[in-house]
Amino acid sequence: MFSASVSLADLQKNLINKLTAIKTLSFDFKQKISDKEEIGNCFIKYPLLMKCNYQNLKQKTIISNGKTVAVIKKKYKKIYYYPIKLTPLFFILKKEKIINLIRKNQPTEINAGLIEFEFIDQKTNKVKILFDKNSLEFKGWKTKDVYSNNVSFTINNLKINNQIVDDFFKIPKEEDL
Repeated sequence: MFSASVSLADLQKNLINKLTAIKTLSFDFKQKISDKEEIGNCFIKYPLLMKCNYQNLKQKTIISNGKTVAVIKKKYKKIYYYPIKLTPLFFILKKEKIINLIRKNQPTEINAGLIEFEFIDQKTNKVKILFDKNSLEFKGWKTKDVYSNNVSFTINNLKINNQIVDDFFKIPKEEDL
């Protein structure tokens, strides 16, 4: 029993140290909502900045500028805006929230390849944060969308601390699409 708690404390400390050192992430992703899969690439700059480009017919892009999440569909020249605080991305893009979750909680699951932590906010939104068990790298998240569909977001080809300028996360105007 004692050795398990020591290794859990080490795991938490190592995860926190790894996360603390991260300023930016860039990666390829696979997103699954219900039975529909989409792929693309993403860039995150802490805190709260994100841009994900989907490889699909709608030419979808999701951008967080720190206050607003914009879902852009270039094909239809439409932008949909959401306050970031009302989305699960607020938790995912605020590194301190993930660090506090790890510091104050034990993993909800550890299996052969993944470590999972679960966060539930006041509105009972659930976000499961996934880390690679061996490298302790961020591997993705699971949540539900506004329509209660299961959303799984898997990270591949992760690159850490590449330089990304803040202007990269600027939300365009609809007339510029």
